[in-house]
Amino acid sequence: MIRDTLNRTYPFNVFSTALHQPRAVAILLLCFAFSCLLFSLTAPLMTWVLMLGGCAIVVRIAGLSALHSLPTTRTVNLLAVLAVFTLTWFGFSIGLLDSMINLLTVACALKVMLVEKKRDFHLLICACLFLIGCGFISSLSVFAWFGYTGILALLLFSTAIYHGAGVPTKKSITFVGVLILQASPIALLLFLLLPQLPPLWQMPTSKSTQTGLSDTVTPGDIASLATSSSLAFSATFESAAQVPDTTSRYWRAMTLEHFDGKTWSISAKRKQAEQQLAYMGRPTPLSTMASKDTSYATAYELIVEPTSQTWLFALSPSAPDNRANSINVNSRFDFTLRANTPIASKKAFYLRYFPNEKITNGMGNFEAQLNLQMSKNGNEKTRAWGKRLAAQYTSPRDIANAIMREFQQGGFRYTLSPNAMPTDPIDRFLFEARAGFCAHYAGAMVYALRAANVPARMVTGYQGGSTLSDRVLQIRQYDAHAWVEVLIDNDWVRYDPTSAVAPSRLTLGLEEALEELGESRQSSVLERFGNAKFFTTLQNWFQQLDYSWSKWVLGFDNAAQTSMLEDLLGALSPQKMRVVFLSAIGLIALILALYFLPKRQKQTQTSSHRALLKAIKHIESKTKTVRGNKSLSAFRKDVSPQLNSEALVAFNQICEQFERENYASQSGDNSIKAKIKHDLRKLKKAL
Repeated sequence: MIRDTLNRTYPFNVFSTALHQPRAVAILLLCFAFSCLLFSLTAPLMTWVLMLGGCAIVVRIAGLSALHSLPTTRTVNLLAVLAVFTLTWFGFSIGLLDSMINLLTVACALKVMLVEKKRDFHLLICACLFLIGCGFISSLSVFAWFGYTGILALLLFSTAIYHGAGVPTKKSITFVGVLILQASPIALLLFLLLPQLPPLWQMPTSKSTQTGLSDTVTPGDIASLATSSSLAFSATFESAAQVPDTTSRYWRAMTLEHFDGKTWSISAKRKQAEQQLAYMGRPTPLSTMASKDTSYATAYELIVEPTSQTWLFALSPSAPDNRANSINVNSRFDFTLRANTPIASKKAFYLRYFPNEKITNGMGNFEAQLNLQMSKNGNEKTRAWGKRLAAQYTSPRDIANAIMREFQQGGFRYTLSPNAMPTDPIDRFLFEARAGFCAHYAGAMVYALRAANVPARMVTGYQGGSTLSDRVLQIRQYDAHAWVEVLIDNDWVRYDPTSAVAPSRLTLGLEEALEELGESRQSSVLERFGNAKFFTTLQNWFQQLDYSWSKWVLGFDNAAQTSMLEDLLGALSPQKMRVVFLSAIGLIALILALYFLPKRQKQTQTSSHRALLKAIKHIESKTKTVRGNKSLSAFRKDVSPQLNSEALVAFNQICEQFERENYASQSGDNSIKAKIKHDLRKLKKAL
């Protein structure tokens, strides 16, 4: 029985014994850091890469025990060949960036199983540092920063323990913690004063399912965004009074003017006309509007989440303030905005909103004819209905109002899950299903208006936004919306057919509107807990923290840095910038010098020792006898014949007190210290 018990506990004992070795502890910490990296990179990593990484960690931890052997180099090389072949096979479908992240992760997983020598350990640490950088590509939130900082600390701890054989683990952890604290002010200086350089390459474009809106819309596409609560952008106004009311929060992004019978998209003719007018140097209506008196304009700031696209969301009409923008923003003749480069990371944009201005026809007859074109394939009932409306009403406004009344009174229903309509989607929606999402209503209204010979177009963007504070709005992916613009008296007038079917969608938001209609944006086991007061308060706190991080840290771009330096130094010049840069380098060098230059040791001599040294110095100056390397007793024997009786007594008393205090473990009190000073004065006087 005792033998069976020993056999069962022997593997645990062997493993626990291995963990008492610094090298084993360092490898265990490294494996834990790598597992955290795998967990944080689940989005770009393929499933089999995650499984390979997990298996590698298990194998390496088991290898810390003497009962398990590590895979041979031949086995790992075979796995490497198979992994490279698989990555090559799937690489074209996941994109270049994700392929490189998967390749680096596979390399780390294979190296984890073979880490034995110091060189292997260092290579794995460096590869993990690159993976931390890859993690920041897809996530720049404050929570990602805390998480990756913790992983970095784990890597530093493992390195310190690996090289600190014989050093207590607690001391190694303290050493790394001090290093991190020492690096913080240097990192802050570099962040504030280092020139904000543009990226060396652009991020690849992302799919609309990951970034929100797309430049093509098929009825039902926007409904798929309703399940996502990811943040799209935040809007900050100068005061609470400037925040628009709920029904005016239309964040315009794109105008979709081409319809092929199924999908709405940006017109190719529109793109060509925009390019020709830009080449001719013709100003856009927005740029002309912004050049006038703008005292009535409302300034606001957008912090946009990465979309890898160039379009920008804005209250309509809004003009960019490129004096403050780090990325130049151009306006188009359809009153939309485009950034010069894709938005690959969180960016702050500064805009001015003109609430009293109208969206005018910027291209005259071309724009009107462009928005009368329609596909003749299918949807015959809707085209016939449009002709009847044109015969019944004389003005575009009356026709648009008639369609809105039909939506309001015709038994239509607002839903996130309508039936599929693969053929004649508009006919089936208007005359059969009568249930759909915003894109169904907007697309059907535009098509019916064009059939009635009224220029109209679909507009996509976001509508609404939740209040984070009295002057900050947060707009999420489920706020994605589509509406209609109708050309009336040479102005584009907004109509939102969704408001006729579900008015609470505009006044209360999507979630409250769906609740009224008996639907739910998403259903999960944790949904009931998420609505609890505690979790709601916690969520609001996290949102405030993430907003502050985005505004003050991620939003600190070249424009913000220039503004900060101008507030401190006035108008900037090359000479001032040179002084700032050199001063930053000098300050960093001074901090490093304070950290690492040798420091003068504190005086640790006792009072009797200091008095003895002074006495020897006095005797050497008077007797011309140098102590050198002689012991104290030898020096006393040499100088005794040269001292008078009074000086000899005083010197002997100082020597005896030094020996008692330093060798007999007797620390002197104040009376003894006073006696030593008295003897020293007596010696000087006798000399």
